[in-house]
Amino acid sequence: MGLSSTDAAAQSKKPAYVRIAGAIREQIKSGALQADDPVPSAAAICEQYEVSMITAKSALNLLRTEGLVYGIAGKGTFVAQNRRMVRTAPHRYFQSNDRTYVQEAERAGLTPEARHETQVMAATESVAQRLEVAAGEHVMATRYRIFAGGRPMSMSTSWEPLTITGGTEIEHPHQGTYANSGLNARFAAIGWTIEQVEEHLIVRPPTPEETTELIIPDGVHVIEVHQTVRAIQDGTDNLVPVEAADIVFPADRNEFTYLMDRPR
Repeated sequence: MGLSSTDAAAQSKKPAYVRIAGAIREQIKSGALQADDPVPSAAAICEQYEVSMITAKSALNLLRTEGLVYGIAGKGTFVAQNRRMVRTAPHRYFQSNDRTYVQEAERAGLTPEARHETQVMAATESVAQRLEVAAGEHVMATRYRIFAGGRPMSMSTSWEPLTITGGTEIEHPHQGTYANSGLNARFAAIGWTIEQVEEHLIVRPPTPEETTELIIPDGVHVIEVHQTVRAIQDGTDNLVPVEAADIVFPADRNEFTYLMDRPR
């Protein structure tokens, strides 16, 4: 099935290296490229897509940060046997309308599953500070358990300000047209564009609840991520927090990778 005109337009706006990485990623996901199969070299990518060497290498580097490929000096780049969920930044936040855990589970060849509970609550002092609202103001809170291949991969709680989402079609994160969509698509639907994500990572021993819920073996730590997502409303240039989240990942089944481009 071909791309719709909307999808084709969205694809054309992506950097060339992202489009090339996406094409190779689809071959891996479809099974056309299997574990340990060679992937096109940077030189072959240059020739096939008529791009520069830096673009070709950036495409391969993106796939490498996602854990999809590995390189062997003097031999080339090959499809990785990946069973961990690889959490890439910053690309995970801005390049897809899907929920990020779905992308990450599928890249690892695992079937994703999410269990969630949503309710309106009064913002605590710490949540209010991150969302830049008054303490006690109503926010939409969602508690998640994420599984991949039947194994618990993370647990989290997110909060969204009802001053922004209240009364809109995305007020409830898991109901309506955008029930299965990620932040990009949900907030774009009400005229907001995700522009910035701030994260603080803490490595620590798990709590008793986390040990039970996530089935964490003795001696395994967790990575706790405190995340704040900011967006710009159409026609403005002011960054506004639209989500805060606290996410806990067991360190034995998740990998964090950061690809940092030089600011331009």
